[in-house]
Amino acid sequence: MNINNMITFEYQYIKKQEDVRKHIQECEGKHTQQAIYSTFHDAITQICYGCKKIRTTIITTEQLNTTHL
Repeated sequence: MNINNMITFEYQYIKKQEDVRKHIQECEGKHTQQAIYSTFHDAITQICYGCKKIRTTIITTEQLNTTHL
């Protein structure tokens, strides 16, 4: 694998599903993206290739230790 072809994404924890949906709508038609809903986690995640961001309502353990909810 050529690392020059890799994309680095910024991980953004967003508390409300509605706010993730707003980002999905803002990027719609402008950027290639994937939107995923997890019934297991009751969470929504957007992977936006244009913004190079992963926006999700799933918080990582590392963020949980450093974020004040």
